[in-house]
Amino acid sequence: MRANSPYRGAFLLIIAAAALLVIAAATGRGDITTATLVLAGAACFITGVFFLALHKGEPLDPDLVALLPAQGTIGIATLCADLGVQGDGRFIPNGETVIEVIPVADALPENPRDDYSFITAGGACAVRLTPTCAPLLARLQEKHALEVPGEDQALLACITEVCDDLLEITEKTEAVRDGENIVVTLHGYRLLPGCRAVRAASPKCCTMVGCPVCSLIAAITALGTGTPTKLEHISVDEKRGVLRVIVRPDGPGPRDAGPGNLR
Repeated sequence: MRANSPYRGAFLLIIAAAALLVIAAATGRGDITTATLVLAGAACFITGVFFLALHKGEPLDPDLVALLPAQGTIGIATLCADLGVQGDGRFIPNGETVIEVIPVADALPENPRDDYSFITAGGACAVRLTPTCAPLLARLQEKHALEVPGEDQALLACITEVCDDLLEITEKTEAVRDGENIVVTLHGYRLLPGCRAVRAASPKCCTMVGCPVCSLIAAITALGTGTPTKLEHISVDEKRGVLRVIVRPDGPGPRDAGPGNLR
């Protein structure tokens, strides 16, 4: 137990309460001094119980947490590159979930199949995989009842709320529409060490695969717009602690390719 642990402080307060009550009982004077000891002991006991009840445990070090998914992102991107895949990932809405398809070149296959990892259709080839954000997206949908709106301003507000309030990974998030693009700026981003590790391997990892946070932004955009979406550009300003993600719709809308046509 650390020297400054709240648990240690709570137990010390409870011990102090017990000591004060024992002293009050042992002296048996029944005067104002005894009453003061009893009140002080009761106050120490109640404070100690509150410390134990309200303490949420030791917080995780964000610098270490940021590194947890880094190698997974790098590993997938390296494997795809070794297979000759050169394109950037497309996040394709599939009902309430999202699949990620990484084309060998730039063109997507016409009808990506659900049951194959390597797709060859319509003269185009691609790798199909589950995006790195999939467990996170599922958790937000199940635990926090996340519903992605289709209206533009509501979608931007949804992205901001997810980053600021649900994930709490940034001090302030700004999501704005810039032409066809959606630009998301995360100020005071707390997981920059992960960005540093991934980009040290290759910045291409960010747009080809995407870490859980960037791919989550792309997946939410895909669900909201109903179109395949790609991570157009990702930049990091480590001095200011800013992550900037540009996502771009890249494919037919829901009228042209509904979820049933993506299977």
